[in-house]
Amino acid sequence: MENNQFKQACLNNIISDHQSGSAEIALVALQALADYSQLSVATEPTTYLKDLNAFAVDLQQTRPSMAILTNIIDAWLQEVNKNENKNPQSNLVTLKQVALGKANDLMVQSSQANDRIVQHVCGLIADNSVVLTHSISSTIINCFTKLTKKKISAIITESRPGNEGLLVAEMLSKSGIETQYITDAQLGLFMPKADVVLLGADSILADGSVVNKAGTYLTALAAHDVGIPFYICAENFKQSRKTSETIHLEEMDGDEINLPYMPHIAARNIYFDITPPRLISGWINEDGVQPLIGSPSI
Repeated sequence: MENNQFKQACLNNIISDHQSGSAEIALVALQALADYSQLSVATEPTTYLKDLNAFAVDLQQTRPSMAILTNIIDAWLQEVNKNENKNPQSNLVTLKQVALGKANDLMVQSSQANDRIVQHVCGLIADNSVVLTHSISSTIINCFTKLTKKKISAIITESRPGNEGLLVAEMLSKSGIETQYITDAQLGLFMPKADVVLLGADSILADGSVVNKAGTYLTALAAHDVGIPFYICAENFKQSRKTSETIHLEEMDGDEINLPYMPHIAARNIYFDITPPRLISGWINEDGVQPLIGSPSI
């Protein structure tokens, strides 16, 4: 596969992935950078770096609602460009080693961060708890896997459009976790049956708001109304300098909603929403449970 074909295939793969969590997508992007850093046919250091930088920026722009893509690739770019800034004649072999090594290091760092989040969550959830979640998150799936020892049960939404709740259901079924699978519209009805809500996040905004799959805001409102703790589980790489006023929320093709054509009717399919910090009990990151800006103390 030629270089441009490889890059476009990677970009299309990320753009079209509506069922993976942002941490998983970030790992896919890092793997693409690792692979391309070795595939590039550039024979001169400056050209090589220019090529890598352009691909990295393209990857960042595929999913603007996911802060981890911007942050983790920025960390990669900083390391890759560091040696060239100090020594314009950096050896091409050395640059390739740095590019590959940093991508691998960041993948390990992200994985370890999620492992620590799972440990903090397990210390927080009591035995026999009913845990409710919406959408899909690799971090939350890992939490459920570890929480089987505490004999928890689950309530999960189908999370339309995309129905990624089905993937969660399959994983929980394999883990032997008793689970109630509900439509998104039943959240208010089932929330009083839960003991705690655990969700992932695509971005933690500078004003303390959280960007996640559409329906998260409604889930938080329902939890707040009945006094159920609502926790966001996300690594530090998901922090964004943007606010609820400046973040771009991705809108997908309206055809995914399967609305028949009718004159004057437009299907809207905005994939993410924004949950204010006042509705969030705490943000669980690799360092433990943190209050969000403007949120009540834990």
